[in-house]
Amino acid sequence: MVTNSIYGFDALDDICLSIKAKDYNDAKTKLQKLKDSELKLSLSFLLKSLDRESIENFQKIDISIELEKKVQLLNYLVLGYQYSLGDKQSSIDAYKNFIKAYKISDKIENKNLKKISLIALLDLFKREIFIGGKQYKPYLDEFENLKSDLTDEALYTMYQIIFYSKADENLNVNYNYYTSIKNLDSIFEILPKNHQLQTYYLYEKGIEHKIKDNYQLSENFFLKADSACLNMKHLKSLKSTIAWQLSDLNLNAKNIIKAREYLDKSISLTTSIKDNYYNSWLYAEIYDKENKFDFAYNCIKESIDIEYTLGSKNNTLESSILSVQNQTDKLKLDNLKSESRRKQNQNIAVGLAGSLALGSIIAFLLFKNTKRKQKLAEQQKELETQKLATVLKEQELTSIDAMIEGQEKERQRIANDLHDDLGGLMATVKLHFNALKEKQSPELYDKTNELIDEAYDKVRTVAHAKNSGVIAKQGLLKAVNEMADKISASNKITINVVDHGLENRLENSLELTLFRIIQELITNTIKHAEATEVTIHITNHEDSLNLMVEDNGKGFNPSQITKTNKGMGISSIDKRVEHLNGTLTIESEKNQGTTIIIDIPI
Repeated sequence: MVTNSIYGFDALDDICLSIKAKDYNDAKTKLQKLKDSELKLSLSFLLKSLDRESIENFQKIDISIELEKKVQLLNYLVLGYQYSLGDKQSSIDAYKNFIKAYKISDKIENKNLKKISLIALLDLFKREIFIGGKQYKPYLDEFENLKSDLTDEALYTMYQIIFYSKADENLNVNYNYYTSIKNLDSIFEILPKNHQLQTYYLYEKGIEHKIKDNYQLSENFFLKADSACLNMKHLKSLKSTIAWQLSDLNLNAKNIIKAREYLDKSISLTTSIKDNYYNSWLYAEIYDKENKFDFAYNCIKESIDIEYTLGSKNNTLESSILSVQNQTDKLKLDNLKSESRRKQNQNIAVGLAGSLALGSIIAFLLFKNTKRKQKLAEQQKELETQKLATVLKEQELTSIDAMIEGQEKERQRIANDLHDDLGGLMATVKLHFNALKEKQSPELYDKTNELIDEAYDKVRTVAHAKNSGVIAKQGLLKAVNEMADKISASNKITINVVDHGLENRLENSLELTLFRIIQELITNTIKHAEATEVTIHITNHEDSLNLMVEDNGKGFNPSQITKTNKGMGISSIDKRVEHLNGTLTIESEKNQGTTIIIDIPI
């Protein structure tokens, strides 16, 4: 393959440097000087994909024929970007093609091609992983090992800020954000002002000053970043995010008109489900400031629905990654089996050759000896195969356990915090509104308005992932009592809390799960039971904890609830209790109220 050099430097490597710096116009200029036709065609397709241009019939790119490895790598990147950024989006197919490109780059030991393959993978994770998720880590670590210039340092530091500032499973952020920002400042003091990564740097500075509540400086940086995005198709997504940030800043400044204008602009540029989530809850805040509570509630509900979709999408992508890893392990096992069979056949051939060379008596003895050795070898091979299969099975079980644990944490972190917490609060708001309609009470109206404000604060708190809620600070008992007081204030239902043995705090994650269970039970009671009184019993028996919720509502027939026919609330509670190795018992009769008993070992 002919890849002409520029002053001794491979032209392909030189183009990779421009791609890494996201300077696609410069890469296109350098491409014209490239003489190799196959390489030139693949690179032109890659640059079109990076610049958000759809390639007609891109699925017909032939990667099955024997191609030069660099061309094959570039074709996999083209397919990956078309699935990631094109019209037919599929994060799973994008990941599979990017990982193939990365493996080829590792095999041919080309650092610059490996870097742009890693950037493809990291950018995919940046777009798709909403919260938590550690699948990016080995690729980010590999990129750190390959750093060789200031552009690498800038990219790595920005990836650190994006990935490491995400909350962990307890919604905590254990990362020194300001240290990375200082590193970024020192890097961009040296880089040219026209460097393509300057746009991303200006955006990060806007975020920094927003966190510090320097709203005017923050807005200035966002406007500079927006101006730098002008006429650049590949920065459409960033331009949408900048418009959203400007909308949020204007909302904080109570400039509702400008906030709405910027948010409409963000929506017009939105290309991802994740962006739709943020747009929905920001619109909810705008409607709240305009006292349009019905519209605000609908926007909150829409954002919750999108949140479930995001959780499912992330779990699907992470499951696909685990599947690819397991397939690689199985291939290794098959290779080991083939090698074992080859060596066995070789030993048999040697034995037979020796037998033929010697006399008939010696041949007979050697034949018997060979048979005995063959049997031993087969037994040894079978034992080794069983060991290998056991190791693989353990690997698969570990991967499955990790996936299930990740999915459970995803549900606890997102579905519980948004659906259960907000759902219970909005059910209480509904009670207040009903009472307001009946009594025409200004005091009750003010209380209701406060609850609505609290709902938006909760959504905002969870979205920014800054804390793990009331449980971590106050404990289970105080949180349950506060919830009971808020709901009872509506005068539509009275909630009593009876506790025993809760002088000491339980483990934080257990308290959080128990609180969510109680929230869901109370929400179900408010929605369906038509009860006027509820009693919550919480008893600590040292080695077990008993939770009992009684109401005087209309009751129902528990036999109608099956494993295949459960409401969202009962199903969610049952899964949580099962995850804690506990038991759930429902006692209810029509017009006789309902008692739900939960026993959990501690």
